[in-house]
Amino acid sequence: MVDTHCHLDMLPQEDLIESVKGLDVLLTIGCDKEEIKKAVEIGNSYENVFVAVGYHPYDVSDIDDNDLQDLENLINSNEKIVAVGECGLDFYRDKTPKDKQEYFFKKQIEIAKRLKKPIIIHSRSAERDTERILSEYLPLEASGIMHCFGGDERLLDFSLEAGFYISFAGNVTYPKADNLRALLRKVPLDRLLLETDSPFLSPQQVRGTQNKPTNIYYTLEYVSKLLGIDKDELEKILDENFSRLTGLTLPSKSKV
Repeated sequence: MVDTHCHLDMLPQEDLIESVKGLDVLLTIGCDKEEIKKAVEIGNSYENVFVAVGYHPYDVSDIDDNDLQDLENLINSNEKIVAVGECGLDFYRDKTPKDKQEYFFKKQIEIAKRLKKPIIIHSRSAERDTERILSEYLPLEASGIMHCFGGDERLLDFSLEAGFYISFAGNVTYPKADNLRALLRKVPLDRLLLETDSPFLSPQQVRGTQNKPTNIYYTLEYVSKLLGIDKDELEKILDENFSRLTGLTLPSKSKV
């Protein structure tokens, strides 16, 4: 099983170790200067942990073009870094000027295109602007992931047409998430991914506790029932999707 999006640097050490032992592959995300350093350190420490690095829209006020050049150099120099991001737009809270979010989103798309790496997109309350900006750069030959999908049907259709994979997190299990479940049903199986976004968005069965990557099995079981697919078969499909996207041959579980 793969957790396609987690923040291992935010977890207690015992949860990190449990997750490395319990999953075949984890993609840990670094999305500010300090988290990027920690994510790379963790990725270099465990065989089955890979890394994506980029700047979250809430953190772009603290960076400049030199930081982007450093980011590109880092990605280019470390084989454990397999994707750019998470990056994108977040207008849910007024934390970062929209013009800065847009500028640095575009710059990170350009890095992904130059390096031929998948890009991990964060889009919240910014559907039309996300579409507009991505449209300027299509096609994205290395594709990418619409992370923790929470957009509308139009964004879903756009993303699928653009070649993206669609990832759902534990919130798809919440009782009031009928809209997410309806959208998940529209995603072709060969474009579907699951994630935890841990330590956030614990699945309903453990809601109210800090999330961890091994909780992805709750979401897997829930989605398998939702779609009427055997759990083991769905896991195989998800693993194949991640492997196709990243070019990784999934390793056996790390011995820690």
